[in-house]
Amino acid sequence: MFSLEAGDMALGELRVLDLADEKGLYCTKLMADLGADVLRVERPRGDATRNIGPFLHDQPHPERSLFFAYLNTNKRGITLNLECADGQEVFRRLVKTADILVETFPPGYLARLGLDYPHLREVNPRLILTSITGFGQTGPYRDYKTCDMVGFAMGGLMYLTGDPKSPPVQAGGYQVYYTGSMFAAVATLMAVYRRRTTGEGEHVDVSMQECVASLLETATVNYSYNGVVQKRTGTQHAIAAPCRVYPCQDGYWAVIANAPHMWDALVAWIVEEGIGVEELTKSEYQFMDARRANIDQINAYIAEFGMRHTKAELFAEGQSRRIPVAPAAAATEVLADPHLHARGYFVDLEHPVLGILRYPGAPYKLSETYWRILRPAPLVGQHNQEVYQELGLSQSDLVVLAGVGAL
Repeated sequence: MFSLEAGDMALGELRVLDLADEKGLYCTKLMADLGADVLRVERPRGDATRNIGPFLHDQPHPERSLFFAYLNTNKRGITLNLECADGQEVFRRLVKTADILVETFPPGYLARLGLDYPHLREVNPRLILTSITGFGQTGPYRDYKTCDMVGFAMGGLMYLTGDPKSPPVQAGGYQVYYTGSMFAAVATLMAVYRRRTTGEGEHVDVSMQECVASLLETATVNYSYNGVVQKRTGTQHAIAAPCRVYPCQDGYWAVIANAPHMWDALVAWIVEEGIGVEELTKSEYQFMDARRANIDQINAYIAEFGMRHTKAELFAEGQSRRIPVAPAAAATEVLADPHLHARGYFVDLEHPVLGILRYPGAPYKLSETYWRILRPAPLVGQHNQEVYQELGLSQSDLVVLAGVGAL
């Protein structure tokens, strides 16, 4: 079995079958980068997620998707047709060797193939099956079509995002897919922990809508207790003041000064330049309620101040004054960030088609085990022979399976 120095890695003893689409690829990536032997199971000729851009040099091709390259590091790749009897039989043999199966098919799809949890549990009672869908395996919406934007909208977070004078907006990137994947990874490992005691697997049912609904902060309880529907506040925090994004000479910067000592330090900094001296130094502004009531006037002075400086100047000076100040960093600035480089965050890895790519690293560090990216995303069917021979299939068996469309 493939191993990324399994003894040194947190999940090195686990094998994961990855049947996920974009909703769950980050879940299995998290496990693969922590040492699990993740088998990326694609349909013959490759998975549809290979057609998601961006593509290297804007040249669409199944082996040039940067989306696929990022989300499938450290995985081995095989092809298998689950919709034919021979493919299903091979898949059951794979399930016997697996600890975890992650899938994102519409509810009921695997049941129609005889590959749902009740059937697979008979094949492997220790199997943990994790299903990531828009609305979960039960309920009136379970069969509704979904995507990242649907989860963001119906989970309630879209309504809170954007300018109060404009319609709700979608957050950048596939934030719901990644959020659902992270919750799924946590829940799956909780099931692994339980299995160590009971010896039994279980079915983990993850709803993207519920994942988003859990992130609404005070919006849910505020309505439940006070009957207040929380509104969009743009970049301004709904409660803390000042706490928002402001323009500056070369972009945008963010500052929060809701605590009295932070407010005093920010005001002292701004009035040094002769801005808002009479207004910002009013004694009533020591109280947040007063600042919130006059936040438009306060914001105007902070914005005027910011336009005299660059992001770097504001960041350095603000932090030296012990004020939480940060630049709104673009991708170029994140990649050049000296702090991230000092911590060894970025990882360079060569892909056989894409060349050397720089990948985001681990968002955590473990003192006793390792997180590593050692293997690039697999090419279509790259590990078919290797994996299927581990199952005891001969070369002639693979030829026959390929001939009937199973591989």
